[in-house]
Amino acid sequence: MREEKKFLEKKFIEFQLKIDELTRALKKQEQTFKDKEKEMDLHLFELVDSFENLNENIEAKRQHFDKTTRMLARNMGSIERKIIRFLEANHKFQMEFPDNKARLDYCEVVDIQEMTALENETILSVVKKGYIDREKNTVLRKAQVITVLNGAGS
Repeated sequence: MREEKKFLEKKFIEFQLKIDELTRALKKQEQTFKDKEKEMDLHLFELVDSFENLNENIEAKRQHFDKTTRMLARNMGSIERKIIRFLEANHKFQMEFPDNKARLDYCEVVDIQEMTALENETILSVVKKGYIDREKNTVLRKAQVITVLNGAGS
């Protein structure tokens, strides 16, 4: 009976060690997955940025395009929309600022301008769009914005 008890005790300890080892390995895999997912998201955000810049440049010259070039431009816009829909299907949305105010938890201020007709922290322009995961309610990339700051030079 005593040998049986020692044997069971030894097996119990082995199982506990194995459980601990597997738990640590799982946590490491989860972190690796999260890191890769974040990296892929950032690359997709950069792709959307590139397509937006390209579409802005195309729009400025659209009136001079022939039929084939207009079709190509439309296809480029379609690719951008597909990437955005993919992100949204995974709960990742471009940030919106309905009150047009910069909040430090959502924005990175890259430049400021004085405009006495507007309140401080009013967003003048968005340099790079920010993204938020609505399912996890986390900021994936802060928006880079230019805002109003009055009286900064005083």
